[in-house]
Amino acid sequence: MPLPFRARRVLFLAFVLGLAVRVAILANTGALGTKIVDEQHYSQIAQNIAAGNGFAWGPGEPTSIRPPLYPGLLAAVWTAVPNNLQAIRVLQMLLTLATAVLVYRLGSRVYDPTVGAWAAAATWLYPSLIFANFLILTETLFTFLLIGFVLLAVRLIQDPRLSTAFACGATLGLAALTRSILWPLPLVLCPLLTLLLRGPLTRRLLLPALVFAGYAVVVAPWAARNTRLQRVFTVVDTMGGINLRMGNYEYTPDDRMWDAVSLAGEKSWVHGLSADLPGRSISEGEKEKWAQRKAIAYMRANPGNTLRRAVIKFADFWGLEREFVAGVQSGFYAPPAWFQVVATAAIMLSYVTLVMAAAAGVWIAAPRDWRVHAIVLLPVLLIMAGHTIVFGHSRYHLPLMPLLALYGSAAVVAARWRVPRIVWSPAVAGAAVTVAVLLSIWIRQIVYSDFGRLASFFNRPD
Repeated sequence: MPLPFRARRVLFLAFVLGLAVRVAILANTGALGTKIVDEQHYSQIAQNIAAGNGFAWGPGEPTSIRPPLYPGLLAAVWTAVPNNLQAIRVLQMLLTLATAVLVYRLGSRVYDPTVGAWAAAATWLYPSLIFANFLILTETLFTFLLIGFVLLAVRLIQDPRLSTAFACGATLGLAALTRSILWPLPLVLCPLLTLLLRGPLTRRLLLPALVFAGYAVVVAPWAARNTRLQRVFTVVDTMGGINLRMGNYEYTPDDRMWDAVSLAGEKSWVHGLSADLPGRSISEGEKEKWAQRKAIAYMRANPGNTLRRAVIKFADFWGLEREFVAGVQSGFYAPPAWFQVVATAAIMLSYVTLVMAAAAGVWIAAPRDWRVHAIVLLPVLLIMAGHTIVFGHSRYHLPLMPLLALYGSAAVVAARWRVPRIVWSPAVAGAAVTVAVLLSIWIRQIVYSDFGRLASFFNRPD
């Protein structure tokens, strides 16, 4: 189906505007270093890879604390332009452009080229994805690989081929080596594919097996390295159990649960480790497994508190995007006052608009093929569920925004929300409930958490 003139114009204008904004920001970030702890970790590991020390904190200090692909990408760039952060930012701009292209192709397959064009434009212009281009964090690379995986999985459903199945699994493996939240996905995806694929039973078994083979070829060597190094089974990194512990123990704070990392003494998440594992050196992997056991024991012993915290984590995951505001307040970034106001408003309004449109689209503009709908929603549900159990942060929903842009664009383009057609529709009831839940999350966040921070932000002296 050819792309209508209006959609082509939307794509062109979006590309020009998004590129202009990125170039302008790039011109003013030459002196911007790595301000966030995660950025510093990735940079330090990448520098050691480039220096020949391997995936390590320093010579003779190998680690498994982070997934390997993003530091590896940094190191590859820095072999040509050592420690050049601007080169990484340019590369991430290109990755976001490539992500927008993948979103267009995904939208064209799931719906039609018009929906694909609008979703691609929304992805390229989305303010928080622009902001992510200038941070030395995994968001940009992970988003690209996540959308690539979803596109290949949809192709596998629509046009089953052996090569597509293997490529789908390999891309999922690369995504898991960027963010470990995805490493368990094959355990759900492969059985699900046996139900979603059509054709003879042998083919419905062979294709998921090839998906798993592609995944294993990518992930298994790294898992073997980690397991040897850590002396316990470790697939991607050693942060999973630690994060689970910080989000599920006696002193986990209800507000900003991720801030448990700053608690010290008896309130520290690591308190009791030496007593439980006395008399020997403890590897990162052993520490992670200890933290995982302690967290699970606490959750089992305190189901009511665990459920209450899960509701808070869910709300934090879908909370308003505050990273830019928080960075300015912390002194990480010092843009002009006018830019602070414009950027903050653009981030907040774009997020609320896109998520509400997507909430409607998931219900009232779902793809005609329910199998495709299930595949697109699967990573959304897995990532959301993982962070509801561990701890939620609005930064973690960012890679899902292109998928939400797909549903939001479908809702707008299809215009299936016309009142005469939906008054008594169960789908509309589902959309209304979803939107109401989101609104309640944001209102609670503003009233009980962000009001004071936002007020102090807008009242800052120049």
